[in-house]
Amino acid sequence: MKDLISVRSSLFALALCSLGVAHNTNSDPRLLHVRAVFVSGNNQAAERARELLQEGGTCLSLATKASAADATMDLAEESHSQGGQFGSMGARNSVVSATVTLASGDLVWSKSERGIDAPFKSGSKAAGAVLVKRLAKDAGCQHSH
Repeated sequence: MKDLISVRSSLFALALCSLGVAHNTNSDPRLLHVRAVFVSGNNQAAERARELLQEGGTCLSLATKASAADATMDLAEESHSQGGQFGSMGARNSVVSATVTLASGDLVWSKSERGIDAPFKSGSKAAGAVLVKRLAKDAGCQHSH
């Protein structure tokens, strides 16, 4: 009986370990070869994405020009005020869309994320950060921050 429990425990531990290193199987396998990313976009989400890639913490790094990148991450944001009884004090809701295109021109990843502004916090920047983390995970990286 002790041996059976030991075998089950070992199998369970092995299963947990394999979950931690597996990447999203729904992702394009070519993402596994992406390491240098050029971020395209002139908005808060793109600014935050560049900051995160520059800081490190994953296997992805920031490329400062498209020709030096394995892929380009294009970030676009759309936001609108939710209004409210205090007029301009209403919350701002943002949707940030990201596409990743390889140097060959192939689109390999596309996601979107919502963010809501809070005092001293940009919803667009938060959504940009989430998208970088999702890309890193789908590219086989683990985020250490």
